[in-house]
Amino acid sequence: MKKVRDKIRFSTARNIVFTAAAILVSFLLLGFDRQQNRSEKLLGLSFDDEKKEVTIKVTSTGCTAKNDFQFKVRGSVIEIIRTKRDECKRMPFATSFTYSMAETGLVPNKLYTVKNKFTTSPDLANMP
Repeated sequence: MKKVRDKIRFSTARNIVFTAAAILVSFLLLGFDRQQNRSEKLLGLSFDDEKKEVTIKVTSTGCTAKNDFQFKVRGSVIEIIRTKRDECKRMPFATSFTYSMAETGLVPNKLYTVKNKFTTSPDLANMP
């Protein structure tokens, strides 16, 4: 009888540990997803029709690169997504990246709406 009781206790404890580990991993994965692929708060956005280029002005703390951004174009709505978080620890500063219209998927001479929020200060860009 004691062996059966001990076996049940071990099995229950193992199930509790397994469930807790699964919940922890789920929360970690959800937290990772929130940091990735988020709509970027822009400091500026400009179009050069002659050169067929788009320039975005964003906040960096030292590790932001041009390929850290993706343009999502749905109909006439543009959204600039940051695909990689800037993990550096410098003071926030403004930096610009220029893309060809072909890189962004934008069509020249078309009206667009920008979904992103704008801010005037690099210090405010990382605030929720």
